[in-house]
This record gives sequence, C-alpha cells and structure tokens, in this order.
Amino acid sequence: MYPLMETTMPANTGPSTNPQGRTGTKQGESTAEGLVGQATEAVRNVAESASELAQDAYETGARYVREGRDRYPEASRYISEGSRIVSRPIEHNPLVAILIAGAVGYLVGYMIHGSGWQWNRESVPDYARRRAYSDRSAWE
Repeated sequence: MYPLMETTMPANTGPSTNPQGRTGTKQGESTAEGLVGQATEAVRNVAESASELAQDAYETGARYVREGRDRYPEASRYISEGSRIVSRPIEHNPLVAILIAGAVGYLVGYMIHGSGWQWNRESVPDYARRRAYSDRSAWE
C-alpha cells in the first residue's frame, strides 16, 4: 500500500563527539545525555519562570500595600490596635486559644464532611455512585 522508503543509517565506525566535546562509543549514550541535558534545561527554564512570576507577584502585592497605606493612613492604626486586641488574650491564655481553634476546625470539618451535609442520592448520577460491597449481584 505505502511505498517503502529506503533509509540508510551510518555504521558505527568508532568514537563520536557529542556537543559537549565528550567522546562516546555508543550513539545511545550521546542521545541519552542529550535528552538529560534537554530535560535539565527545561526544568531550569520552568524554575526561572516560576521565580520571576513569584517576584512579580510579591512586588505587585507590596505596591498595593504601599498604595493602601498612603491612601488610608488611619488603617494602619486600626490594624495595629486590632492585632493587639486579638493577641493579648491569646498570649495570656494559649491553651484556651488552642482549644477554640481546634473546635472551630472540627466544626468546619463537620460541616464539610459531616452526615448532615451529604448529597441527596438522587442528585448523584449512576456512573458516579459507588457499589455496595455487600451487594453481591453487582460483582457477579
């Protein structure tokens, strides 16, 4: 059906030189080294891009904070007073603060995963339902 294309591959006549200047006796070794080098370069590029993106986000956030502080100078006074009001009871009663934080976390977890907040069975499509392990007819 399809015409066969003749391809000739050069015979391995001895050591070859790869782009790094190293000599290798096998073409597979140089190909593997090339792939590793490409992967390393790709990872380096991604890391640099992520670093630049994080730096830009930090600078943008810092600029917004400076602009907000300049526009609303009384806000910094409110923030410092609020943090003082919240931190003073926590410093004096750290165990109570930990218990309150744990209770709030438990309540949030119960609201998300608790039995009172589960979906109605009819709202879940058939393909998304789990089979009951006690129902043997589903396995046979």
